[in-house]
Amino acid sequence: MRAGLLQTFFPVDLPYTLGWDVAGTVAEIGTGADGFAVGDRVIGRLDGGGAAAEYVRASVAVLVAVPDSVPLANAAALPVAGLTAWQAVFEHGNTAAGKRVLINGAGGGVGGFATQLAKYAGAEVIATASARSAETVLRQGADRVIDYTTGPVGAALDGPVDTLLNLVPLSPPDAAALVPLVRPGGRIVSIATPVEPPADAGVTAMHMVARNDVAQLAALVELVDAGAVTIDISQSRPLADLADIHRSSDAGRTRGKVVIIP
Repeated sequence: MRAGLLQTFFPVDLPYTLGWDVAGTVAEIGTGADGFAVGDRVIGRLDGGGAAAEYVRASVAVLVAVPDSVPLANAAALPVAGLTAWQAVFEHGNTAAGKRVLINGAGGGVGGFATQLAKYAGAEVIATASARSAETVLRQGADRVIDYTTGPVGAALDGPVDTLLNLVPLSPPDAAALVPLVRPGGRIVSIATPVEPPADAGVTAMHMVARNDVAQLAALVELVDAGAVTIDISQSRPLADLADIHRSSDAGRTRGKVVIIP
């Protein structure tokens, strides 16, 4: 978005304040706004941006209360990645007990939540990740981790899966190579490069963009409160470091979620 690559899908006018995930304490209530009070701890997804700031104005319709058991700064990492994972796993992936799920790109923010949610649903979870993320992914519930840097994922996979979640950008050949990993009648859900199986593969594939859903976000907060889902925070940095954090992300040097503290 910062580079202008998403202008077709998410057009913005400059100047524009980055950031969709926000967590904080209510400082002021607007006229006619009900449901929260000054001092309440809240999180939300701001589809218009503006979260990377000291103060943020948000509609009460996109906010969810955060219990005291959940560190407020950590909760900021939940809305975008958590909602994306929830919808990929449950709505589009139809993940349930007894299913076999392959999560391609489990070391990222969405992947961490997807791994935990698929395991919470009772699925067998196979995840791809680099060596630096493998321990975290296993701790999040993956039954097995395949190091995608050592060779083709299919060569290390012992049989087809019911659902494949693709969370990483791929070249067309690499995207095509994922199709045979899914059994006929199975599903491919991608939030990055679309994966388009041939008609005779018998595989349903879709490319998704997550929507804002406060009911799902509230359910995620409940799972975190209950200890069923954890939030993997790899770094906590001041707002003044935002440009450097973006450069690190561009270079592939970030892991998990990075929290920005004003």
